[in-house]
Amino acid sequence: MSVVEDFQAETEKLAATVQRQVLVLYAAHVAGELTDLDTAALIAAAINKATSVAVGLGDAWLVAQIEDVTGVATLAAGVGPTDDSDRLLKAASTVLAEPADAAMRLDRLARSETFEAAQNGTWQAMQQQPLIEGWVRQFDADPCQLCRWWSRDGRVWPKAHPFQRHKGCNCQPRIVLAENIKSTGYTRRLERTA
Repeated sequence: MSVVEDFQAETEKLAATVQRQVLVLYAAHVAGELTDLDTAALIAAAINKATSVAVGLGDAWLVAQIEDVTGVATLAAGVGPTDDSDRLLKAASTVLAEPADAAMRLDRLARSETFEAAQNGTWQAMQQQPLIEGWVRQFDADPCQLCRWWSRDGRVWPKAHPFQRHKGCNCQPRIVLAENIKSTGYTRRLERTA
């Protein structure tokens, strides 16, 4: 397994853990043990905690990628997580207010938020690592057609180019240390405004 595949396995484990926590909370809600407000708050807190861990994992595994490729000890960028508790509370409350398929929707929320936070943590840390020049898309275990299209057959993207993702996607950026990576319209606009 590559370093990126190991990272994807860790994010899968983290997502599975928070999914179980969320579904236990939802079961307690359905059993009448928790109010709507308490359930939404506990679900938001569980997901927010997992996303904080995911951001840190993204930063740490990025260092592992750099060290694997260069053999040089590297410091983590120190990317901090964002507190998304208000947004997550609103999302959980919305799901609980519309009980049709609530368990499935909460499960999907926990999973997708965890993956997105890991991707964000990796991308943000990448911006602060001077050795990195770009990235390629590392597919997850079951890449969809959209992810395959976004990969552009292994195109190397400049590190400033945002990592394209969708809900539930565990694809990750794999670093590239090469020079003279072709810029994109997005990165040219960044350069003009800098």
